Amino acid sequence: MAGNVLTSVYADEIFKLAENKENKVFYNSSAEHASIVHQALAKYANNYIYIFSSSMSSDVSNNPEYCYAIKNFLETDRAHVIKIILTDYTDDFSHTEIAKLLSRYPSQVSIKKYDGRVLYKGEPAHFTVSDDCAFRLETDIKERMAFGNFNSPVQAIELRNLFDKIFSSSLVKDVCLN
Repeated sequence: MAGNVLTSVYADEIFKLAENKENKVFYNSSAEHASIVHQALAKYANNYIYIFSSSMSSDVSNNPEYCYAIKNFLETDRAHVIKIILTDYTDDFSHTEIAKLLSRYPSQVSIKKYDGRVLYKGEPAHFTVSDDCAFRLETDIKERMAFGNFNSPVQAIELRNLFDKIFSSSLVKDVCLN
């Protein structure tokens, strides 16, 4: 019971930060927290969501709440864009709930595979960035340790620039879901 209360308090705080686009650093230290942050990023994104991840095959990316937020983001405006780079892509990805959803929006969603890593302080990292202001940077992939902010343009633009550089490089290959 105490875990549910703490999760609820965390979710309330994260969604409040996202809705108000507050310039405040937040932390997460579990898959459950990661899921909440990703839902908030998707719910409050207004233009784009860029995701640099391993495989998007876990519950963080495939739970109903996140899939709903992504669907809503894509359906709200046909100009909304999602770009994804996967470092551990396998054909199994196409069978995930998130991939099935994303495949319905080929003009808005681009997915690429990359046989490389992004390092943060010498360790592999994943990140999500949206609208040149919000981000979540996962600094310990195994333990889901991350930090982020819903209104930090300097950090968000730096992550977007890194994403764009990798996404447009010859080292990535397109993933076709259809």
